[in-house]
Amino acid sequence: MKMKAAVYYGPGDIRVEEIDRPKVTPEGVILRIRACGVCNVMDVDAWVRWPTGGLGIGKVRGHEWAGEIVEVGSKVEDFKIGDRVFQNPVFRPCYRCEYCRVRDYWRCINWREGLAQYGINGGFAEYLLIPFITKESAAKMPENLSFLDLALIEPVYLGIGLARKAKPGDKVLVLGQELMGLAVVATLKEQKVSKIITTDISPVRRKASEELAPDLVIDAVNEDVVRSVMKATNGQGVDVVIITDCRPAAWLDAIACVKRAGVIWLAGYYYSPFRVSPELKKDPYFTRWIGPEASYTEAPVSFDPALLIMQCAWSTLGPRVPRWIEAAKLIESGKICAQKHVTHVFPLERIKEAFDTATYSEEAIKVVVEI
Repeated sequence: MKMKAAVYYGPGDIRVEEIDRPKVTPEGVILRIRACGVCNVMDVDAWVRWPTGGLGIGKVRGHEWAGEIVEVGSKVEDFKIGDRVFQNPVFRPCYRCEYCRVRDYWRCINWREGLAQYGINGGFAEYLLIPFITKESAAKMPENLSFLDLALIEPVYLGIGLARKAKPGDKVLVLGQELMGLAVVATLKEQKVSKIITTDISPVRRKASEELAPDLVIDAVNEDVVRSVMKATNGQGVDVVIITDCRPAAWLDAIACVKRAGVIWLAGYYYSPFRVSPELKKDPYFTRWIGPEASYTEAPVSFDPALLIMQCAWSTLGPRVPRWIEAAKLIESGKICAQKHVTHVFPLERIKEAFDTATYSEEAIKVVVEI
């Protein structure tokens, strides 16, 4: 049997084609995909330049999917046809090895490939195979949420995880107010941090941020971000910077705004190196740490005498069933939801337009493809 799918061939090149519908595995399920978000980090990055190592070429992208089970494997016990489910789309631990048994999924010795960037097809298609599913690896989603709402689960749960990096009393700067950044702010509001500062280049996204009532919203185009942050923190800088805007300019602002011994967390990645000032290179306190939200290790931002290298904080790694449920509850609350924050919806046949909008439009908060 065939299905419609959007196949990625490189920057600016994605084509709706007829491809083979996936076959269910004994331990897996087939989903009928109803909606899939365009990721503001991984999909946008792949839209403007070749992915490292050619990952995902000739595959179906899409990891912010929403759908319902239409076929169940013979060994599946915890799910049935009609269930709406969410499973981590990028990382597939085995859940059985010695590390998985103690929930140290990052060290899984049977690590398997995830979606299109990593080997199998994703959610910009009519059907999607989850080859292995258990109640430890996936969560049932509420029936009262629309599929557009459910397409927000992945970025919202990542935003929740990043916000959890801040402690009560911290001053926090959130660079970028697309959907994940808004989820960070909504979560920080419940955490008794002492100050929340947000920035964005888009008037639409800044307005959405203002509705969540942070202490300060900075116009990243017409205001000096560093000067504004320093003024708001009495010249000290912030304890935590969370970057959901992965442009090099945002990284430079982060480095300049974080206080000594502060922490920078990166929601995505940007592989290109960029130059730092001679003054920064001489700073003896220039030790900034980022790390995977789901692992028990942290990776230092590395730099040579001329270059600082951006590294990814792989917030998507590892299962987080309770946090997925928390994300659904945040969406149910209406603080973050499709009605407010999905600004653009496209059919699968217009997926190029969807990618262009997510990449270039300052009017976009979240772009979703309906299938």
